[in-house]
Amino acid sequence: METQEMQFPYTSLTKTELAQLYLPEFTAAVARRKLNAWIARNRQLTDCLQQTGYSSRLHLLTPAQVKCIVHYLGEP
Repeated sequence: METQEMQFPYTSLTKTELAQLYLPEFTAAVARRKLNAWIARNRQLTDCLQQTGYSSRLHLLTPAQVKCIVHYLGEP
């Protein structure tokens, strides 16, 4: 029997939803602030996100933006 590796679903998510996948033990606000800090500190990730039209003020992430984040931070 073949085993298929599950792949992270690259779909639109709010920053809060994605942040809570990475940091489920934190409140929504704290998780979102930590995700924003990780993004700000990672120059390659920031560059990738800027190519997708990302702004730090956006609440909803596109699938392309989610893919950038998961690429540079790893799967939640």
